[in-house]
Amino acid sequence: MNKWNVASKIAGGIAAGCVLYNAHHSGVRVSEEHVKEKAANRLSYLYVNSRRMEDGSTITSRLKDKYFKTNADWNFPDKINAFTGYISGAFNQMAYDVVPAILATGALISKKYSKVFGAGLLAYGIKYLFCDVLDFGRPDHLRSE
Repeated sequence: MNKWNVASKIAGGIAAGCVLYNAHHSGVRVSEEHVKEKAANRLSYLYVNSRRMEDGSTITSRLKDKYFKTNADWNFPDKINAFTGYISGAFNQMAYDVVPAILATGALISKKYSKVFGAGLLAYGIKYLFCDVLDFGRPDHLRSE
């Protein structure tokens, strides 16, 4: 293995790590938002039902309060929502980062074309640096003429 193949494999490993890091943190963020949104919807529905009464019975009121408190403390739906939110956020980020993921995978597993994938990663990295980080080549929508 020559030094260019090794450099391509190292670049592929770094790029794959960056893609997975982005996917994980996006999944965590979306998971937290998903849990809060679903819990708010579920608990508001339960709260409204626990406050509505057809009669003035104290027993009914206490049973409804107990039912609401039990459901408010039940965290199984939050765990399901956290899992689905994480998967959704991670896969959306992976779909957004599909080009560097393919280039990194090619650089890591390809024996014959690892230099080509490494050059592709270099070109994508330069484009990312100039277009996304430094904002060259993008219209300035805030400037008025």
